[in-house]
Amino acid sequence: MSRLLLALMFLASWVCVTEVVSAKEEIAATPVQKTHARGQVVTLELIDAHREYQAAKLRMHEYRFVALPQQRRLLEQEAKSTEAEVALLKRRLRDYEPFLRVGDYSPVRTAAESHRLALLSAGQRLQQIKAEQRALMRLRRQQGQLYQLDVLRAATRMTLAKGALAQSMGK
Repeated sequence: MSRLLLALMFLASWVCVTEVVSAKEEIAATPVQKTHARGQVVTLELIDAHREYQAAKLRMHEYRFVALPQQRRLLEQEAKSTEAEVALLKRRLRDYEPFLRVGDYSPVRTAAESHRLALLSAGQRLQQIKAEQRALMRLRRQQGQLYQLDVLRAATRMTLAKGALAQSMGK
């Protein structure tokens, strides 16, 4: 689906660029106009509006299907790694328990304290990662709506450009 969309956008932009290049008119204060074989007229404003519309659609698609899943996977991998680290540190601390009963000045006690600090740090990192995951899920809808607004703004600009062209052609 994305390849088809990309191919269609490429074809549309190629047709627009080809028409502008073949117009053989100087670019001055008035927009370049060229009539297609199908009876359509192309102006610089319409080409720019169409390009902006296609770019907004591509940005929205890239966010939904590339950036957002990538962020999710990255956070999931970090969470799994940190959870494994927490489990390892807990197991090591359990393994130290019999040796800690020997005395207060055991060299094992120093290693156990080091592992307790590492466990605390890993636990805090895990909480931060989980908070980031929740924030990503909470804000993804708003971010998606911002991209949709960009697409709508570009579509409105393209519609206005078509309307202005139709109005100028009707005069």
